[in-house]
Amino acid sequence: MPVPRVVWITGASSGIGRSLAEIFVQHGDTVVASARRMPQLEELQKVVSSGPGICRICPCDVGDEIQVAGVGETILREFDTIDFLVNCAGVTYFKDFAETTTQEFDEVIRTNLRGMFLTTKKVLPHMLTRGTGVVMNILSYAGKATYTGSSAYAAAKAGAEAMMDVLRAETRDKGIKIVNVSPGAVLTPIWHAKHRERYGHVMLKSAEIAKVLYDISLQPASMMIEDIIIRPQVGDLKV
Repeated sequence: MPVPRVVWITGASSGIGRSLAEIFVQHGDTVVASARRMPQLEELQKVVSSGPGICRICPCDVGDEIQVAGVGETILREFDTIDFLVNCAGVTYFKDFAETTTQEFDEVIRTNLRGMFLTTKKVLPHMLTRGTGVVMNILSYAGKATYTGSSAYAAAKAGAEAMMDVLRAETRDKGIKIVNVSPGAVLTPIWHAKHRERYGHVMLKSAEIAKVLYDISLQPASMMIEDIIIRPQVGDLKV
C-alpha cells in the first residue's frame, strides 16, 4: 500500500475534481477539497466519510489570492505538508469570440489560469523545501485543438499548459513533478444540459478519468509522467 498523502484538490465540488477526491480518500489519502460551492463540498464529505482516508473541506475561490493563501496555510497548519496539488477548478462559456463579453473573458481567465498560478505559487515553496511534490493540472483538449465557441476557455487552458511546461523545466531537477492532463469531452455540469443529453453516452466519465489519474499519481520518484491526453473513443464531439 502506498504511504498516505496530503492532497489538495480544487474544483472538488463536481466533475473530475469530485471523482478524484473520492478515489484518493478511498485509498487512504488525506484530501483537502476546495471549491466555491460549500453545499456540494459538504455532500462530498458525507459520501466519503466511511472511507479509510480523510476529507477536509475548505471553501475557496481560486481566483482570490487571499482565499488561496488561507487554504494553503490551513493545510500546512493542520497536516504539516502538502504532497499533491490537483488544479481542477474551471469555468467556461460556450460563446463565439464576438459574443463573449469582457466580464466573461475575465472570469474564465481568472479561474482557469490565474487560479492555477495562485494555488501552485502557494504550495511550491513548501514542495521545494522538501525536495518533492506533485502538481497535477486538469487542462483540456480544447487547448490543443480548435473548437468554435470556446475561445476564452481555449486561451486559458493553452496558457495554463504553457505556464506549467515552463514550471516543469524550472523545477524538474528539484524533485517536483508537473503533470498536465488534457481530457476531451467529459460528462460534467460544465456542459449544457442539451449536450449532455445528446452526447452523454459517448463522453468520458469523471470516475473513469479519476481512476487513470490515481494510478498515475503513484509513479515512482525516478519517473515523471508529463503530459496525458484522454479522449473519447469517437474523437471530437460536433457540438
